[in-house]
Amino acid sequence: MRTRLRSGRSLAIASALLAASTIVISGCGGHDSAPASAAVKTSAAMCSALAGMPVPAASIGLPTTGATVVSATLVADTDPGNTNGEYCKVLGSIHPVDFNAPDIHAEVDLPTNFNGKSVHFGGGGFDGTIPDTEGSPADGFLAGAEPAGVTTPLRRGYITLGSDGGHEGSSFDGSFLVNDEALANYAGDHIKKTHDFAAYIAKTRYGSAFAHSYFIGGSGGGRQGLIAAQRFPQDYDGIISTYPASGITGLWLQMGRVSRSLLAPGGYVTPAKGKALLAAVMKQCDALDGVTDGIVSNPSACVFDPKQIRCPGGVDTGDTCLSDAQINTMTTAGTPLNFNFALANGVQTFPAYNVFAGAEFWSNPVAWGASATDAIIEPGILGKSAFFYTFSNDMLRFAIARDPGLSILNFDPAAPGPLAARIQAVSALMDSTSTDLTQFQSRGGKIILQHGQADQFIPAQLSIDYYNRLVSRFGQEPLGRFLKFYLVPGAAHGMGGQFGGSYDGLTALDNWVTKGTEPRNLTITDLAPPSTGRTRPLCEYPQWPKYVGGDQNLATSFVCTN
Repeated sequence: MRTRLRSGRSLAIASALLAASTIVISGCGGHDSAPASAAVKTSAAMCSALAGMPVPAASIGLPTTGATVVSATLVADTDPGNTNGEYCKVLGSIHPVDFNAPDIHAEVDLPTNFNGKSVHFGGGGFDGTIPDTEGSPADGFLAGAEPAGVTTPLRRGYITLGSDGGHEGSSFDGSFLVNDEALANYAGDHIKKTHDFAAYIAKTRYGSAFAHSYFIGGSGGGRQGLIAAQRFPQDYDGIISTYPASGITGLWLQMGRVSRSLLAPGGYVTPAKGKALLAAVMKQCDALDGVTDGIVSNPSACVFDPKQIRCPGGVDTGDTCLSDAQINTMTTAGTPLNFNFALANGVQTFPAYNVFAGAEFWSNPVAWGASATDAIIEPGILGKSAFFYTFSNDMLRFAIARDPGLSILNFDPAAPGPLAARIQAVSALMDSTSTDLTQFQSRGGKIILQHGQADQFIPAQLSIDYYNRLVSRFGQEPLGRFLKFYLVPGAAHGMGGQFGGSYDGLTALDNWVTKGTEPRNLTITDLAPPSTGRTRPLCEYPQWPKYVGGDQNLATSFVCTN
């Protein structure tokens, strides 16, 4: 059990304890000169003194009415289930300007063995809950997993922080978006507000804020990481953006387009049919990289026609084939969506999914739902509803039209008519497609951008397109000095796919920022059964891993090639 300390202890008690000659604050050099009991008491006192503390609005760089530390609880090294060492768990609320808007709920974990640095965890979906800041961030492709020997940032002495994005709810429910301040918080403002709240808390606890600040997130959190670099470049030294929803407006429009085909009469593609499709793709394309290993390593070389598994007469006759309506669904997902208007930063298209090169929409039941009937359950239910449907439907109803009576199934994503202007305005607020990283670059910031080729929620091509636009702006070599882009064959969106790859991205980023050591010759390890433990080189785009001989489970048997 974690011991929750009373919040009534005064700052005066903490100050007296800090002044005692026998105390050495851990953030300034450890406890070597003090008895262990004195160190524990000091940590407990400094933690409990934070409870109830107000954080003035002036300390937060965007408009709020201040913030409050709701609780501050010392988690002992010996507490059952705690593997992070001793730390102070701070929960707080950041208050809105509009009294109708919800608070931002945040967590800041303050390690006793503070290393002077912080990691801001990103969220996902519609957010609504605080990320697991006591766990592992999304620096790999299997949610919550790290290779053997890689400990959590908190265990390593990083302050960890995150927020619910500005509302309490589920990643499926976007009803909060009817409020302008809640929408702005979700779009990106919560990043700055949470960072500044955490910096104030850290300065109070340690006497100074963090020397280096990192942001790590995947999906919506990957978008947030790019927002941090684009809009708040002075706050962060390093970013890991994993499978980011950078063009989130185009994403929900594309998801809506796919949903219209998926949920049309006869259009639903079951997991069994998806398995048959994947098997046919693998039979044709698996060996194109030189080895049959269950991974399509070079999707651009894979040209698959779904009519190869067309049911006789185009009518659904079972699990081993696709009807014409189901082929239409897959073809829709496998083609780009072109708009008759421009989104933020001049974007006029959203790319296709690697439907016919390894992307599995059925390896994660969240994507297309449990059945055609369950897919459209609103508000969304984890394990039943289709995220493609609920996310696009809620964005349309609540963020754009502010009309809960609308349906994405009766809406043309390519030509939204009178709603186009509103979509453009929200796109400017939410999308992280800007190539203006000059301030982040000039202050020495570093970015690791990475995406899985088998991503079933956000197509890898979205990150490729963004990277190519960055190259056009900065040039290949100058860009490579502050941004590395990795594509991982077979990797999906936190689960599923054919390669659940992970590596110690935080250490790679930290070494780049603090030591100037560029990430090179990195190896990524598959942590998902049945191929747990196999490795591949992490190839910097546009390279991909080609088999050259030897044990197909070892990265040394592959070379990165164009």
